[in-house]
Amino acid sequence: MATRFERNVCGVHCKPTATALVSMGMLTLGLAPLVVSGVAVAAEPDPVVVAAEAGAPPRALMRVPGWIESLGAKRAAQGGKPLQLATQFSEVTEAAGASALESSTTDLPPAGDLPAGSSFPTTIEPPARLQASPGGRLLRSHQGQPQSFATLTSGWTEIAEDEAAEAAAAESLGPDSSVLQAEATEAVADATPDAEEATPQADPLSFADQADAAVSDDAAVADAVDSSLVDTDDSSVEPLDAVAADDAIELPPQPALQDAAPTLAIDPASFRGVLPGTTTREELLESWGEGEAFARDDGSEGLFWEMPPFQRVEVVLADDIVSSIYIRLAKESTVDALAQQLEIDDLRTVSVLDAEGVAVGEVFPERGVIFSLTPGTRSATAVMLEPLDPEAFVLRAEGELNSSVANAVTDLQYAIEVDPEYQRAHRLLLVLLCDQGQWTQAAEVAAATEALAPDDSWTLLKHGGVMLALGRFDEAMTKTQQVLESPNVPPLVLAQAERQMGRIELELPSPNYPKAVNHFAASIKHAAPLSENPTIPIRRASIDIQFDSHLGTALAIASGTWQQKARVLPKWIARAEGLAQQLSEDEGGNPTLELRLCQGALAVSAASVDGDSPMPWIKRLLTVRSAIGSDVTDPWRRRQIDWEVGEALSDALTAAQIRGDTTDMLDNATLTAAYLERGGQQRDLTPDERREFGDLLFRIGILYSLQKGDHDTAVTWFDKVLPLWERNDSFAYRGELGRLGEAYVSMAISYWQVDRRTEAVDLSSTGVDMMVTAVDAQQLEEQALAVAYGNLSTMYAEQGDPERSEMYAEMASRAEATGTRQ
Repeated sequence: MATRFERNVCGVHCKPTATALVSMGMLTLGLAPLVVSGVAVAAEPDPVVVAAEAGAPPRALMRVPGWIESLGAKRAAQGGKPLQLATQFSEVTEAAGASALESSTTDLPPAGDLPAGSSFPTTIEPPARLQASPGGRLLRSHQGQPQSFATLTSGWTEIAEDEAAEAAAAESLGPDSSVLQAEATEAVADATPDAEEATPQADPLSFADQADAAVSDDAAVADAVDSSLVDTDDSSVEPLDAVAADDAIELPPQPALQDAAPTLAIDPASFRGVLPGTTTREELLESWGEGEAFARDDGSEGLFWEMPPFQRVEVVLADDIVSSIYIRLAKESTVDALAQQLEIDDLRTVSVLDAEGVAVGEVFPERGVIFSLTPGTRSATAVMLEPLDPEAFVLRAEGELNSSVANAVTDLQYAIEVDPEYQRAHRLLLVLLCDQGQWTQAAEVAAATEALAPDDSWTLLKHGGVMLALGRFDEAMTKTQQVLESPNVPPLVLAQAERQMGRIELELPSPNYPKAVNHFAASIKHAAPLSENPTIPIRRASIDIQFDSHLGTALAIASGTWQQKARVLPKWIARAEGLAQQLSEDEGGNPTLELRLCQGALAVSAASVDGDSPMPWIKRLLTVRSAIGSDVTDPWRRRQIDWEVGEALSDALTAAQIRGDTTDMLDNATLTAAYLERGGQQRDLTPDERREFGDLLFRIGILYSLQKGDHDTAVTWFDKVLPLWERNDSFAYRGELGRLGEAYVSMAISYWQVDRRTEAVDLSSTGVDMMVTAVDAQQLEEQALAVAYGNLSTMYAEQGDPERSEMYAEMASRAEATGTRQ
């Protein structure tokens, strides 16, 4: 029985003539070499062409679609209507070189009210704990490619001379571990006129190859028992390990946390059988006897006891339940010695600071233990036991945002488990999940955070950004529009919302570039007057918004049909770089903004031949990546940086392609895949990310197939592609289902050549189904089906099924006759 796609094209089972097959190129007699884009795979027969062996019947030619054959073809620049620059934008100072800046403060959740003039806080207190997170922005300048299937170009491995690191990186990436090894050729810096002699050579894979686990400090710690706790002539205080078991603080040991999947060993501490938050007044008195009452200035009340070797033990009661235990030490002890005595020295702690930022306490969140310190020292004067407090976990998470994202996420998740309405924990967790590309979890946390504060502008914008990343464009626009339509919206909020609307317009399946330009213009208009605001968070956020809006404007211009792009685009990039320099001077420097600048500039280069040449930006990108890598030890942050760099290099590949540069295509594509594969290890890839990453791996496989005739290696890359493309609706809503089908048909040839023939037939049939759907939707010309049907005809002929072979051959003939595909 004919399948759906068979009936769609043919309608009946047809028998083709041999003359028809030869005339349309579907039947080749004898031996034939394959020629692709002017590159003849000659000398020896190419495996794509199945040659007749001695005494065997002739075998037919299987073809690939024309756009796959034309790898490396240069695309013509588009023309269009003149570009009208917004008159309200003044020229900025001369662009600076490599900037060193912090990540966007506008992605950070507010912590409290700002001074008069803006009701929208933009930083977390203390702000320095989040501002240094690499690539800390939700919306990338990654759109406007001339097509989704990027061609791979330019010799970037020469920029880094660490061959050992590159070879090690290749081991986990693909079938050919030699492709990342740098050749002993002249460095790119010497061949590039724009390169300065002082520019350091980057090492793009060095830190990714290091072990993920943080190196522990081998320095000696304090003695196990501090001498100040030992009895003297003037005191009867005993060392803690000499105290009777029933006098000791009961603290079970906690196993060390693992970087990749940390867990918390939650076990609240008790003292002499009394557990804060659980023990009642009656149980306390029964266990300890009558105590003396006390009252504090804060209104709290309780009982205290004289308990040698301690100076005094105070118990605060609330509603006849023990709320805390305060143990005054007879003599001070160092934090390290006391923690070791209590067997909690393996736990991660967080310091409690007073209003001047001086440490006054050390908290062990999993145990509910707090050391009271002499201000500004590491000397403990007392030990306090309290019920587990979610705020302690949040404080510890804030302190580890840059050193261990995994631990911070675990702490925040537990804080939310204890207190589901803790907004700050939700907001911080949302920031980290977005940074790490955990989009499914981020969507859940964003919804929960919005439920706690439905009208909060920061939450609405962040939630909209998550929806944008997931390709849920209507929801993203609704959330962002809700902010714009809110009453009494501060200028900074308007600027953020307009910028996000511009990004949404760029990411739509059918982008509206003039609308995007208008939104970015409005964003800059709202943000510009705040550039000199005396409130530091507002000032920095306004400059950051202008910076990103300038890059967005450049991308919209490069992607649209405007005239005078070559004159206009460099000005927008220069303005963005000037703003980066301004922000760098204001903040004191952080290389992550240089990374964002390179990403934006390469996205513009990928969208239009009128943008800057990609090579100088590639050099800057790899240089800043190496600089960041020398300072970052957290494996999750490293993966995040690798992903950002990999996406920028993907744009660089496209930029080189549209300029007709196919040099070192395979090496550069594999280097890009190395970054993305490493960076994607902790990510929950969105449908668009899976589509684009799969496209890159597909291109590498096609290059092995067509250029080298190495189908064994090609198939190992295709095996990586298929899980990324299966059940991926990104192709459908972006109108690329036809191209996906053609890619499946092309991959099937390599599977056929390595004798994985059942998979080859399945891939071809699946590809045809997709192509027929695209033809029905008028997204693909019917003539394109001729190649797919012809290949199936050849496969069935090889399998000894002449009836189905002839049927598909006739269907190919009919599809070919529908017209010439451009």
